[in-house]
Amino acid sequence: MSLFALCSATGAPGVTTTALALGWVWPLVHSDRRVLVVDADVAGSGIVPGYAQAGVPAGGGVLAVAAERKLATEDTVLEHAVALDREARRLVLTGLTATAQARPLAPVWQLLADATPGLDAVHTDVVVDIGRLGHRYEPTPLLEQADLVAVVLTSTLASVSAATATLRELRQSRGPGATTTAILVGEGAPYSAREVGAELDVDRLPVIATDLWAARALLAAGTTGWRFDRSPLLRSAREAADHLRNAVAPIRLGTPS
Repeated sequence: MSLFALCSATGAPGVTTTALALGWVWPLVHSDRRVLVVDADVAGSGIVPGYAQAGVPAGGGVLAVAAERKLATEDTVLEHAVALDREARRLVLTGLTATAQARPLAPVWQLLADATPGLDAVHTDVVVDIGRLGHRYEPTPLLEQADLVAVVLTSTLASVSAATATLRELRQSRGPGATTTAILVGEGAPYSAREVGAELDVDRLPVIATDLWAARALLAAGTTGWRFDRSPLLRSAREAADHLRNAVAPIRLGTPS
C-alpha cells in the first residue's frame, strides 16, 4: 500500500470529509501502518480554515514543501505535516488558502508522488484529497501515480451521471492495470449503493455515512470522545479503509485486479 487519491466530478460531494475520516481510522484498521492525509485541492483548502479556528498549528504544509527547493524526501514531507495524535500515526499535510497559490506547484505534486515509495518504506500510507477534477493546475502526477484513485460521489442523478463519465476517462488515462474505483457518500437519495455501483461498473461500492456532526468535528479537529469514536461516519470509514486496502492488494502483489 502507499498512495490513495480521492477526487470528484462535481462540487462538494464530501471528498475532504472522506479523506479525513479515512485518515483517522486508518491506523485502527491497519495497525502496522500510519497515514498522511495530503490536502491537494488546488481550488482551496477545506481543511485549513477549520484547523486554524481550532488552534491547530499549520505545520508548514504543501507550501512549505515547495519552499524547500530541493528533492522532497519522505523526511521533508513529514517534517511539514501536522500530527493529530501523540503517537504521530495520523498526519495531515495542509494545503492552499487561495487558488492563486496553485500556479507554481506543479513540481511539488511530482515530488510528493515520487516521495511515496519512501513513505511506504517507513510504514506510512498517503491519502490525497484532490478535490474536484478539471482545474488547470490540478495535481496530475498524484492521479497518474496513485495505487488507487477513487471518485467520491453522492447518490443523486447529477452526481452519478458526472461520476460515470469521469470514471470512464480516468480508467482510459490510467490504463486497465490501475485500480480506479468510487466511494459513495450516503445512499438512498434516491439510489442505493447497489444501483450506483451497477451504473459505475463497480462490483463493490464502499459507502461513507452522511453524518454532519462527525464531519464538522473532523473539519474542526475536534476528534475526541466516545460519541465521535462510535459515530456512523467512523464506522463506515473503517469498512471503506479495509475495502481500499483489499482493492490494491492484487496490484501490489503483481497479479491482475
